[in-house]
Amino acid sequence: MKSLLVILIVVFLSACGTGATSGEQDQPQPDEHPSFIGYIAKVEDNQILVTENKVDEDEANHEDIDQFGEKAGQAIYFSLSDIDESTINQLDVGDHIEVIHGAVAESYPGQSSAKEIHHID
Repeated sequence: MKSLLVILIVVFLSACGTGATSGEQDQPQPDEHPSFIGYIAKVEDNQILVTENKVDEDEANHEDIDQFGEKAGQAIYFSLSDIDESTINQLDVGDHIEVIHGAVAESYPGQSSAKEIHHID
């Protein structure tokens, strides 16, 4: 009887440690960075505002955050401190781009640091 109980405990404990926890598969690998595709809504000193949907410059001065969110969709301010000057000089409002970035602060608009920027034709 004791051996049966020991076997059941071992089987139960080994089964508890298998399988992926929820969300593990969606996590980027340590060497990978997430990306965001959108449109440049604002170009400021050392950051850009990129939105999921195309908005004009006047709408990007989002005094009414709810109205802006409905029009723009997801939006993230990206710091350009890791981007070279020649790439920054090629950024214009309305450009369709992909931004490879770090972690995003959960605010609206979000905030992150751009690692790479690629224009999409």
